[in-house]
Amino acid sequence: MTFIQEYPIIIPFIAILAAEIVKVTIDLLRKRHKLRFGNPGGMPSGHSAFVSALVVVVANKEGIESTMFMISAVIALIVMYDAINLRNEAGKHAKAINKLNSNSKLEESLGHNHLEVIVGATFGSVVAFILLMM
Repeated sequence: MTFIQEYPIIIPFIAILAAEIVKVTIDLLRKRHKLRFGNPGGMPSGHSAFVSALVVVVANKEGIESTMFMISAVIALIVMYDAINLRNEAGKHAKAINKLNSNSKLEESLGHNHLEVIVGATFGSVVAFILLMM
């Protein structure tokens, strides 16, 4: 039995770490002045990768008919909804505040668009599947 099979809870953490590394790589390729490792926004969504990997792990260990699976799936949907809607609105507010106050330097890229969340969720699921199959 491998370490990952014995402690599958590390799989979502591996997924978010890998997603954040991909995000920084994309930021570097786009020559973005601020790298977003561990910060909100950007492609792919690390939060979506984490919760989707968690759902895959729970489905694998508990089954898709389990209460734990349903709870993890609902939490994943809430996290992804928040990333698209609530944090995008907060980013719009930050942009307006920065425009009104030239001394303000609030981060404006707080949320994700639909594609970033879908890619993050797919990325996390694939990472989880691969690690569970090892």
